[in-house]
Amino acid sequence: ATVLRDRALEVAGVQTVRVAVKRRRTDVRAVSHFRDLDDVREDLTAVLEGAIRGLGLARPSPLTLHVRRPGRKGR
Repeated sequence: ATVLRDRALEVAGVQTVRVAVKRRRTDVRAVSHFRDLDDVREDLTAVLEGAIRGLGLARPSPLTLHVRRPGRKGR
């Protein structure tokens, strides 16, 4: 999870990232503050899928990615 978080933070426009690697999937939640969300999502998908492949896991889990703008949590 730490490797994936570090790679995701290298993508331009990503402010914060939370990664949870579970048995059946990898959940990534990112907050983007200045770029278009679709562009950030495309870049994150490419970077994270490459990082997962680079880990050399026998059974890499599918990636679930959520990208949003910063906002208040109380809403």
